[in-house]
Amino acid sequence: MSGPTDETAGDLPVKDTGLNLSGMGGLQETSTTRTMKSRQAVSRISREELEDRFLRLHDENILLKQHAHKQEDKIKRL
Repeated sequence: MSGPTDETAGDLPVKDTGLNLSGMGGLQETSTTRTMKSRQAVSRISREELEDRFLRLHDENILLKQHAHKQEDKIKRL
């Protein structure tokens, strides 16, 4: 019984050309296209709803920072 052999040992090295999605039917969006779509989506939402969402995210961010600070203090004590 012989050990496992490497079937790829005789393969020649190949240059890696990378994956180019733009050449494959335009699957990759440009940043300007994404920006335009984002702006269109935001323009459909009322100002009051945008402000409400912003304030909720802001409050959630503050709570998460406070929780992280408490966890760091707890870790320091241990």
